[in-house]
Amino acid sequence: MRRLFDRLPEGTIAIGAGLAVNGLAAYTFITISSRDLGAEVYTPVGLLWALSFLLGPGLFQPLEQETARIVASRSGQGAGPVFRAAARVGGLMALLLCGLALVAAPWIVDKPFDGEPMLLVGLLLVVLGLGSAHLVRGLLAGLGRFGGYSRYVMGEGIGRLVLVAVFAAILGSGMAVYGLAIGLAPFVGIGLAVVGQRGLLEPGDPVPISDLSRTLGSLLVASAATAFMLNVSPLAVEFLASEHQSQEPGRFLNALLIARIPLFFFQAVQASLLPKLSGLAGGGDYDALWQVLRRLLVLVVALGVAAIVGCGLFGPAVVETAFGADFAIDRRDMVLLAVSSAILMVALSLAQALIATRSQGRMALAWVAGVVTFPVVAAFGGDLFLRVEIALVASVTVTAVVMGVLVERRLHGVGVATRSSG
Repeated sequence: MRRLFDRLPEGTIAIGAGLAVNGLAAYTFITISSRDLGAEVYTPVGLLWALSFLLGPGLFQPLEQETARIVASRSGQGAGPVFRAAARVGGLMALLLCGLALVAAPWIVDKPFDGEPMLLVGLLLVVLGLGSAHLVRGLLAGLGRFGGYSRYVMGEGIGRLVLVAVFAAILGSGMAVYGLAIGLAPFVGIGLAVVGQRGLLEPGDPVPISDLSRTLGSLLVASAATAFMLNVSPLAVEFLASEHQSQEPGRFLNALLIARIPLFFFQAVQASLLPKLSGLAGGGDYDALWQVLRRLLVLVVALGVAAIVGCGLFGPAVVETAFGADFAIDRRDMVLLAVSSAILMVALSLAQALIATRSQGRMALAWVAGVVTFPVVAAFGGDLFLRVEIALVASVTVTAVVMGVLVERRLHGVGVATRSSG
């Protein structure tokens, strides 16, 4: 077991413990909302959940990544200038997203949110809350404050359940209760993350916004593409479903949530891996960077295989037990969803190496290749779930293969350059 932990970057265990609490809280939230609302009424809430990850991490993840990378590579310089520059960029992004959501509000409320305006309020809160949260998380990760990072993810999950209880007491049952809880939960996490923290914003050399914006475009493309692949499948089921399949998006989403439990906990590795690799790249130690990455990939593949077997054996029973008979799912569907999650973990590991070596543009190309693959494959087939699942597996496989080739070439290139200069 000790050798297993040695393969993990520093901070993984702390963040993983926080994610364990967050995960239990998240699945409790989904179970309560599914059983309270029923499969059909639950679908708009499930779509808000999916959209929150598409619009939040999908667009603000680059802010966290660049903040963590720059802070970790500054060799003792204070993080205050980095945070302020990143906050200006993130604030503009949040205002733009909220403006676009308000312009499209009539359609958003009428179609995806089934006439419930409070779900739109929840969406606006998600944009502001997750934008702020990713900025704070990047700062904490770059400084190695993984305890604070862990408190954020715990606070977000527990806060969501507490908010459900509060709003249920005030508003009664309904979609609004769950929409507001989804939107406000990140603010609870931020409060718990920063309480008691000292020296977060120490002074240092100024950081021009151009230092962030230079690679932000590539990271935004990559992050939006990542979020697309993480969340497109339930949205695709919603789009492709006939009028007699109104319950299918909710069923598919809950099966996907179970299949992605390993991917959920992989966030702990992802959050701690980038600062580690960035520090090694900043010091020019690319041999050590490759050793860390290779050891991690072996672990990720082993965990992915175990997850696929587990979903094949127990997945359908877990889904039905957790969410009720209305959400029952076939074994084939669970296996395919688990396969896509396992391959996605490999791609995300490789992506951190490309970010650390300042190859954000190449990483973006790999994600775009996967995004293009999805609709091409999903256009064929008649079985609603199967065509979406195969498209998902194909898209993440293309991304992982392209990413692997790019990582090998990048590390070989910088390694040769470093040895030549030495």
